[in-house]
Formats: sequence, C-alpha cells, structure tokens
Amino acid sequence: MIRVIRGMRKAGTGSVLSFLILFSAVLPVLAILLKVDFSGSEEWSRFREYLLQDAVVQTLTIVSFSLLLSSIIGVTLAVLVAMFDFPFRSFFKWFFYLPLTIPPYIAAYVFAGMLGYTGAVQSTLRSLGIVVSPGAFDIMNIRGAVVIYAITLYPYVYAPVRSFLENHASELVEVARLHGYSPFKIFLKVIFPLIRLPLAGGLSLIMMEIIGDYGVARYFNLKTISSAIFGSWFGSGDTGVALRLSFYLMVLVVGFLVIDDMTRGRKRYGMQGVRQLKPYRLKGAWNVLVLSILSLTALIVFFVPVGQMLQWAIASFDKVERGETGRIMLDTLTYSLLASLIILIVNTIIVSTSRWLPQRVSKLMTKLSQLGYSIPGAVIAIGTITLFVWLDSSLFPLYRWLDPGTRKLVLSTSTAMLTYAFVVRYMAAGYNSVNSGFSKIGTRYSEAAQTLGKGRLYALWKVELPVIKGSLVTGFILTFIDILKELPLTLLLRPFNFNTLATRSYEYANDERIMEASVPALMIILICMVALLAFAMVNKQKGVKNDGA
Repeated sequence: MIRVIRGMRKAGTGSVLSFLILFSAVLPVLAILLKVDFSGSEEWSRFREYLLQDAVVQTLTIVSFSLLLSSIIGVTLAVLVAMFDFPFRSFFKWFFYLPLTIPPYIAAYVFAGMLGYTGAVQSTLRSLGIVVSPGAFDIMNIRGAVVIYAITLYPYVYAPVRSFLENHASELVEVARLHGYSPFKIFLKVIFPLIRLPLAGGLSLIMMEIIGDYGVARYFNLKTISSAIFGSWFGSGDTGVALRLSFYLMVLVVGFLVIDDMTRGRKRYGMQGVRQLKPYRLKGAWNVLVLSILSLTALIVFFVPVGQMLQWAIASFDKVERGETGRIMLDTLTYSLLASLIILIVNTIIVSTSRWLPQRVSKLMTKLSQLGYSIPGAVIAIGTITLFVWLDSSLFPLYRWLDPGTRKLVLSTSTAMLTYAFVVRYMAAGYNSVNSGFSKIGTRYSEAAQTLGKGRLYALWKVELPVIKGSLVTGFILTFIDILKELPLTLLLRPFNFNTLATRSYEYANDERIMEASVPALMIILICMVALLAFAMVNKQKGVKNDGA
C-alpha cells in the first residue's frame, strides 16, 4: 500500500484524474450491479421457463460455429498472403481488411435480399430456365448468421496472424524449408503452434462482437441473449429481466476473458529479431490456384455485397430524403469524431500517468480501461440508462431551481448520454495504440525535461505527444471506425428523432425497404474505407521512420 501511495505521489495529480476517469467509465457496470434484482419475480420466472434456454443455446451455437469458420477463413488468407509470393500479393495483403468496413447487420440485409425469391440470384436462375425451391437460398437462420459473421469479422483473425507470421516466424519457417518440409507440413508442425496466441486474441474480439450484435439477430429473427435484452427492455418493458440478463451476460464474458488472459499470460516466445519472412515464390498451377481462392474470397466478402448495394442505391436514390440523409451523416460524423477525440484525450491521460505508477496499479488501470469493450453494447446501454435516470432524479431539485418548468429527464434524453456510452464502450479501441506509442519512448524525455527545470506536462505537450503522434492518430482512427458502425448502443440511447447512418440503415431494412437501406449503408462503408486508407498511410509512415531510425 505504501508503494502504491508513493507511486501515486510520484505520478502527481494526473493519477487522481486518471482514477476519476476510470471510475466514471465503470459506473454503468456498477449501476447494473446495484440495480439488478435477484428475487424470483414472475417476469423472470416466465422468461427462464420459456425463453432463456433458446437464447443461450442459439447464442452458443452461433458463436461456436462463427469462431470456427472465421478462424478457417482468417488463418487461410493470412498464411497464403504471408508465406507465398504471387501476382497482386500487395493488393490482397491490404484488401482483406476491407470487410471490416461492412457491419454484420448490413451484410445480413444485403445477402438476404440478393438470395431471396425476388433477389438477383434466384431471378437470374429463373431467367435461365433453372427452377429452384424458393427456400433453397434462405439464409435467414442460424447457418446464415454464422456465414455473415464469419465473412465480416474474419479480419480480426487475419490481421494479427498475418502480422505475426511476417514478423516473428521467419527463422523457424526457413529452417523447416531447409529440412525439406512441404508447405502443408510446415503449417501443421510450425505455423499452427506459433499462431495460437494471435489467433486466440482475434477470436476473443470476434466473440465479443457476436455476443454484442443485435442487428443480425433481429433481422433474422433469432433468439439470442442480446436480442432477448432488447426485447425485454423495449418490447415487454421488463426492465428487471433485462438488467438480470445483462448481469449474467457481463459476468460470463468477463469470466471468459479473465480465464483467457490467465491462460495466455503464461505463454511466452523466445525468438530474437524481427526479420521479415521471405515469401516462397509460386509458379504455374499453384499460382492459378492461390489467385483463384483469393479472388473468389474477395468477391464474396466485399465486391459482391458492395456492388449490390451500389446498384440498389442508384435505383432508390430518388426515394431517399437527401436533406435528411445529409443531416444524419453530419450528426454521425459529429458525434463519432467527438467521442473519438474524448477517448483519445482520456487514453493519453491514463497511459501517460500509468508509466509512473507501480506495475500492479498500472496493470489494473489497463484492465479497467478495457472493461467496456469486453462487455456487450446492450449491457453498457442498460447500465448507462440506469445511471443517467438516477442522475436526473438526483439533480431534479437543481433543475427546478434553474427552471421551474423543466422536465424531470434532462440528461437521460440527451446526446450527452449517448456520447458518454460511446466513450465507455470504445475506450479500449484506441488504448493499445496510445499505450504502444508511450511504451516505445518510456520516461526518458520527461526525466530529461525535469533536469532542465521543466515539468512533466511541458515534456508531454512539447516533446512526447509530437513524437508519438502516429500512434495517437492510429488510435483515433480505429476508435472512429468502431463508433461509426455502432448500432445497439445508439438504438437504445439515442434521443427522440435522432439518427445515425447505422440506425437509419437499420430502420429502412426493418421496414423491408432494403434498397433504400443501401444508401446510408454505403456511406458507412465509404467513410470507413477512407479511415482505413488513412490508417494504412499513417502506419506506412511509421514504418518508414522506424526503418530510418
């Protein structure tokens, strides 16, 4: 305890501010813990008897098979791109990040529309005289949901596995090649044991995305835990059921992540150096085979759905209110950028402060900052609503004093609540980038500034932030992309008559106006693509600087 106090004194007032920020970030979780009712209410008994089993079974089924299919797609693409040299390799290397720009709920609308009875696929087959059963291409079921999640979320596996192979597996792979191992044997004996850590990390992110998703489950009419929380809160008004279900889901996810962290924490690699893996040059039929696999995958995961959306958007553009769409896009950009900026500032304060604290305290701060990302958005939303309704009730005398005719609910019907929820939910999205930047420079600049009679704040503003600006921009972009695509939080917390591009696309699709839904959906994809391009440019510049150093 003495060491912790000394560390906090050494860190200065920033430590107090950091802990206040982290305490504010965990308030929605505390609100659920304090508000949840474990008594055997009639509503909970009815839910447990008729709905709980189906929700748990369907959620576990979707998660399990989606993780399996995502790992197959992601690992296969990562191995092909990292280990082999073939025409257009540089293009495919970066292209397979693009499905991250397509939210799963948008992919669900598009593929369901394409494969439906009046969709492009069946209409084309009938025009060719090929008769198929109307339900032959039905994907609005668990199998379809698994495929949708896999083809939109596999980059969470592809990215870390490809990066790990390129930067850490070169020596072992080259030794295996010298011993005459075939590519298949290299994969089984060398690559697969190596990639278990990055693979597990990517699958953890996919699991959290699936558990927290609402759009696919709602559109496909699946009974998942997330849809049950929404149904209880919005449909039947059983706030007690929603809170209790949110608590159980939160405990389940956090427990899994703790076990995963403990398991992976004991694994370490002892490889030296960062020499890039030299890809093996393919020739002849192998070239054709690999290019065919990658091209077909590219068509399915990006070109086909985006092309269909583009066709629908052109056909329905006159039916979409352009002024309203422009206003919605402006609101989306405003609050996404605002929340991302707040998160960047918050992460900078926390990370810059934690460097001066004892290791255990610093690690605790890291875990708390990442708590919101590990909890499904619907759970964060329920906790935020509970917290802000309590705040409004507590502050109501102040509201009356300032304005006798004021409403009782002020904060809980404002965009401030939505922005706060964005910050809590996505604080971890940019944390790793900021932390990576500060970890590279350590405390040497701050210590040097102190020897010159300057304070740490001066060193932070004048020296450290300019040095790590690439990491800061990367964290900002990654956070912005996540918030831009967010659906469950916004659906639950948005004020009356407030929409984002995500909620507008959802509303159109929910009203069976799939063609109109493609307009805001394409805007989301286009903005995300621009953000990813900026992300690639920033990381390329960082790589050039590191090489020069």
